[in-house]
Amino acid sequence: MSGTAQLDGANGSLPRFPDPNPYYHGLVDIGSNGIRFSISDLTPPTTRVMPTLFQDRAAISLYDAQFAGTTKGPISEAVIRSITKTLLRFKHICATFGVAHTRIVATEATREAQNSLQFREAIEHATGWKVDLLSKAEEGKVGAWGVASSLSEISGLVMDLGGGSTQLSWLVSSGGDVKIAETPISLPYGAAALTKSLETAISVEAIEKIREEMRRKLTEAWASLSATLPTSLREQKEFNLYLSGGGFRGFGYLLLAEHMIQPYPVPIINGFSAPASTFSSLANFQLSATTTQALDKTFRISERRARQIPAVAFLISTLMTVLPPITNVVFCQGGVREGALYQTLPLETRKQDPLVVATSPFAPSAAPEFVKLMEHALPRSVPRDIRRIIRPLANMMLFHSNVPKESRASCGLHSTTTGVLASVHGLTHTTRALLALVLCQRWGGEVSDPSLKSRLQELVGSELEFWSRYLGAVAAVVGAVYPAGILIANEERVRFFGEDRTGKSDSVLLRVRFRDADPVTDGVGVGQELEKIEKVGKKKRCSTFRRKVEVIVERDLDL
Repeated sequence: MSGTAQLDGANGSLPRFPDPNPYYHGLVDIGSNGIRFSISDLTPPTTRVMPTLFQDRAAISLYDAQFAGTTKGPISEAVIRSITKTLLRFKHICATFGVAHTRIVATEATREAQNSLQFREAIEHATGWKVDLLSKAEEGKVGAWGVASSLSEISGLVMDLGGGSTQLSWLVSSGGDVKIAETPISLPYGAAALTKSLETAISVEAIEKIREEMRRKLTEAWASLSATLPTSLREQKEFNLYLSGGGFRGFGYLLLAEHMIQPYPVPIINGFSAPASTFSSLANFQLSATTTQALDKTFRISERRARQIPAVAFLISTLMTVLPPITNVVFCQGGVREGALYQTLPLETRKQDPLVVATSPFAPSAAPEFVKLMEHALPRSVPRDIRRIIRPLANMMLFHSNVPKESRASCGLHSTTTGVLASVHGLTHTTRALLALVLCQRWGGEVSDPSLKSRLQELVGSELEFWSRYLGAVAAVVGAVYPAGILIANEERVRFFGEDRTGKSDSVLLRVRFRDADPVTDGVGVGQELEKIEKVGKKKRCSTFRRKVEVIVERDLDL
């Protein structure tokens, strides 16, 4: 049989296109450097993380199309035909998925094109889709919404670096409530535009002139933006800087390649953070084309992005002399595509924890009870980052139970970076690393790739690494007592109570209460898991942070 469609078993005919799914949303982002396509599934309960069903990119630069020569020209008929063909392909893909809603958004390169109207009309005529042309202010706002979708909590300044321009704004996002500058600042310093300016500069003096003009415009932009800061930001002396856009992400991958932990264990740019000092130092070093010749061999840096690195570094080095003190820079995957969807979600959906949402489809029926059990096992001194992992851990408690025993810990270790949770939108690298380490320990902690485990441990630091092993060991006991993930009424079999002990050396006391003469908990399996909890605090298993762990078992649990 030719083609890829399957025969219908009932009548031997090829299947028809599926009925439109009201939760499927197709989006096209016509940017300066390329055209991005995506299909997202907003079906509850995973709406918050906007799962991606399809993603593609057409390497058609509208900026290059208009600046092929020394002066700006219209978008050519050939480029328009090429774009409409890619859009028709995407329209067919949407039909095969059953997409009910499709939107095309266009930004600066389309907005500033000499034949913008002709270009947009050609698209509508060919596809039947009307192009939503964003104004400068709308582009900045939608991009900021995309950044807001990238993490649970954000407070600071936001920059989105496109091909033709860069947007500067402020953003405060907490509990799903998103506050954005009413009028983001747009500056003509996109990665492609600035690359062209620097490559055509005829002397060092010409480059310095560009820098001085950039510094002046950035200073004016910050003066205008700072006047609109909300009280929560105005009271701060230092800020976090959240970065999105292909130009900044390319520089972020360069930071990953230069990170002190090598190979860097999380191959995902969203949620990666770095000290501002490291960010600035690398920008000051990467200023010449000769130092970036081999960058296209770096993970996720294309030849085009490598060529733009000096210009991005030039922008960063100038930017950091103008903005107020920056503490950390945080890279975000979310941009116009994500923002266009995220801003349509209700507050009740936006306020949800992305990791809880993403793991909820895998939750056993007893997950809420597992949460309570593990919370009681943690002493008060446990960091907040560990406590936030408990619910996702309860949801994933049994996910790898059907995997061969020798592979379970490894599957848990890989789950958040290259496994089942790798695609989850909205997580920091610390969160990914912690859940991976906890799930690894939940299945015993013995892995086939100790290098990845040690790098994730180094990423989270000694204290969080200790508590991740402790929580994972507690989870292993819970899993041994309730292997089906079901809590039968009136059959409570275990309780925990963890407390801090202070004295000569700080320690953890964990009281475990079982029912007397209970065959489920009297067995060898549960006893072995209890022994592993005490081993968490052994000297040879800890680095700089250590707590001795004492487990007291009592068989006096009454129903």
